[in-house]
Amino acid sequence: MTTNVIVVNQKGGVGKTTFADEIAWGLERRGVEVGFGNLDRQGGACHEVGMVEGEGAVNIIDTPGYLGDGVEEWAANADVAVVPVQPGTLGLKPMKRTLRVIMQANPELSVGIIVNNYSDRRVIDRQFLELLKADELPVIGTVPTATAFAQGSALGRSVIEINPNGAAAKAVEDIVDQLMEVIFDGK
Repeated sequence: MTTNVIVVNQKGGVGKTTFADEIAWGLERRGVEVGFGNLDRQGGACHEVGMVEGEGAVNIIDTPGYLGDGVEEWAANADVAVVPVQPGTLGLKPMKRTLRVIMQANPELSVGIIVNNYSDRRVIDRQFLELLKADELPVIGTVPTATAFAQGSALGRSVIEINPNGAAAKAVEDIVDQLMEVIFDGK
């Protein structure tokens, strides 16, 4: 059975396309057959659009920075939602609104939040993470700011290929490992 993973947040600029690509590359490195859907009209993803079907296959669906263009329908048909967010009050309300919309569309949806551009040296970042945990929101990882993401995007390559020993590469690999457990648990 095919698993559909939607990467979604109503707020633009939080890393949806970056993480859609990175998750797809991470699953491919692990031998998973991966398809890619792109609802974002900006079309900045490095992966070519093409969905797959079959036992053990996974489709990654990148979404735009607003809740339209069929996002509710995609959420209703998804198995997993990945919600990137950046620390700070500007991202909190749109993230929570996104969670409400996708969970209304699909109450069975497995959700994981990625806190992007995170630094444990910044008080606001630590407070933001504590707030998410206090609300019992499912944080699956924090990812530091890294120029390797911009370099990888420009070259159509993963952060792991750009800087395999960097903190961003480790964070992405940890997130993909967690998603592997969610996607393939019990299958």
